[in-house]
Amino acid sequence: MYRIIFVAVLVLNFVYSLTLYALSASQKKKPLPQNVRDVYDSAEYERWSRYSAEKARLGIFEKVFDFAVMLVMFLTNVFAWVYDLLPGGEYSKSILLLIIYMFVLTVVSIPFDYVRVMKIEEKYGFNKTTKKTFVLDQIKNFIVNTGLNVGLLCIVLALWNALGVWFFIAAYAVIALFVIVFSMLSMTFMKLFNKFTPLPEGELRDTLTELFRKSGYELSDIYVMDASSRTTKVNAYCTGLGRFKKIVLYDNLVNGYSTGEIAAVFSHELAHYKHKDTAKNTLYSLLMMLVVTVFLAAFVLVPEISIEFGFAAESVVFGMIVFTGFIGDMVMTILMIPSAFLSRKYEYRADRAAAEAGYAEEMITALKKLSKDNFADLNPHPIEVALEHSHPTVSMRAAALEGYSEK
Repeated sequence: MYRIIFVAVLVLNFVYSLTLYALSASQKKKPLPQNVRDVYDSAEYERWSRYSAEKARLGIFEKVFDFAVMLVMFLTNVFAWVYDLLPGGEYSKSILLLIIYMFVLTVVSIPFDYVRVMKIEEKYGFNKTTKKTFVLDQIKNFIVNTGLNVGLLCIVLALWNALGVWFFIAAYAVIALFVIVFSMLSMTFMKLFNKFTPLPEGELRDTLTELFRKSGYELSDIYVMDASSRTTKVNAYCTGLGRFKKIVLYDNLVNGYSTGEIAAVFSHELAHYKHKDTAKNTLYSLLMMLVVTVFLAAFVLVPEISIEFGFAAESVVFGMIVFTGFIGDMVMTILMIPSAFLSRKYEYRADRAAAEAGYAEEMITALKKLSKDNFADLNPHPIEVALEHSHPTVSMRAAALEGYSEK
């Protein structure tokens, strides 16, 4: 019975993903909104269409491949078979099984990541990642992700053996601590992949410092990330919690945009800082993790689930694999809908702050330049936006900014 349920959820998740691709493809046949038609000329838009189509084809093929791999895994007892072959007791077997599972996921994803970054992004002039950097990034990602998952597994196993059915309460506390620490020290983790340097003295730093001062804050520093070592795309973001909070600008933004445009983007990020949007998102993440922990506990506390897949009794590691493997995708997809809705409201509020600082026109210009530099989809399907987009479309944001400016 459980095997049928799991496969049904896997199929639903697969159909959902393909439906979003279909909606996106249908939307591309419609004309762009009037207020963003100046972002791409006809040649650039044709080039974007080819780029978007290539990424979509790769994404569909990857979804089909992942679906096939997961289907094989959960129509068979391969996890129990591998577990029985591994040496040692419960701890060593569980840790080794999780490492093998993470390794398999990494290996099957590498070809798709390689084509996406080293072929498609390279073909359209965005990629700056060398093959050496690509390989090192894959190794670092595997080590970090596997280390975090193995650490979490060891803690959950220890809690399970010590507390029995009440382990999930302590497990949630541990998971919540993981989320908070990762949010606080997010830049520390990102330093494994990029370099962060203080923004040099000059007109731009003086302008941004004054914006910060007018908002009532003392600026510790503004960081520039060496994004150009991997891509030509442009971004800025607010990261961290409390005194660990940082505002980061891509070097591509600093080097390619006017002081007014960067000030507009900075004003936007400063509004996220001022309204504690990062902390609010972290709080919502904690609520989502509570739901995740309840599901994880259910998979562990119902021994029939593990037994149906060939284990001798309930298995903590199998519960983690089942949930993170595909059940979690569906749960997180549902939970992210209200999160995306709130995030879009935060984006409108941050844009309004940029307009109130006197940068409405520069913000519109910056958004259009960001869209062009990032080869953004200017006309995504409304259903796709409502379900998954953390930002409103550029057209919607430009219209709102024009309204703020008129007021």
